[in-house]
Amino acid sequence: MKQSTLLVVIMLVIGLIAGAGLGTILSANTVTITETKYSTILSTLTEKTVERITETKAIPTTLYSTATLTVKETSTSTVTKTATSVSTITLATTLTRRVYPSESETVLLADSGSGYKDTRPFTLNETADLKITIKVYPTADLKYVLLGWYLYIPGTEKWVKQGTINQDAGSFEFYAARIPPGDYYVKILAANCKWEVTVEKVVEKTA
Repeated sequence: MKQSTLLVVIMLVIGLIAGAGLGTILSANTVTITETKYSTILSTLTEKTVERITETKAIPTTLYSTATLTVKETSTSTVTKTATSVSTITLATTLTRRVYPSESETVLLADSGSGYKDTRPFTLNETADLKITIKVYPTADLKYVLLGWYLYIPGTEKWVKQGTINQDAGSFEFYAARIPPGDYYVKILAANCKWEVTVEKVVEKTA
């Protein structure tokens, strides 16, 4: 062989030997890494197994206590006494007597004036219908004439009947039905006129 050919052959042999050596080293490193991983996994599994065994061995403990209950029975007897009382109630009948005199048996009040005025009181001895007659006499133009009247109970601020006359003159009749017994008076509120008032008890006419 030529020297150049021999040199090429020698280089190839050295290359093969070097390649084999590197392959062996790489193979050895791969095995070593694999063993390390298996060892780690095995160690981890062993730790978890030990933990589970430890949890399984935990034994619960229950404590018991005993209490004594004492019951007392009490008997109560009640005696009820019923008392009957008799009360006597005496009813007194009060009759309304005539305090303020009437003009007659049927005419209870007759009064006159101008402007504002409270008439004298009159007494009604029984429940009755009343006729109130108002006569108006203008003292100014008729459009300024105004009169209002109220049937009041003395000593109170209560009225039971009322009426008005506005821009008119003459005689006017008003009626108050079923007025109960008691004392009454008429309050007149008037402007620009003179007036007369009469209160009569309505009496049923018999045939």
